[in-house]
Amino acid sequence: MMEMVRFTLFCRNRGSNIRMEFGKDDKIGDVDAAVREALGFDGFILRNGYSLLDPEQSVGSSISDGDVVDVIPDPEGFFK
Repeated sequence: MMEMVRFTLFCRNRGSNIRMEFGKDDKIGDVDAAVREALGFDGFILRNGYSLLDPEQSVGSSISDGDVVDVIPDPEGFFK
């Protein structure tokens, strides 16, 4: 049975929370895809505490049970 990580996504722009559950071996890129689908927008980055989450890293190495992961606008998107 796959070990799961349960965490909350907090979208500051909308002031909304989404509870999520992913396998420890899933990629942060999978979380990105779920955010795009659930919130319907692009141009964001995921942050856990002071760390920006790398889409190539595993969920288990970047997020712990109970963490709150921030969905924040990508600052590079403002300069395009």
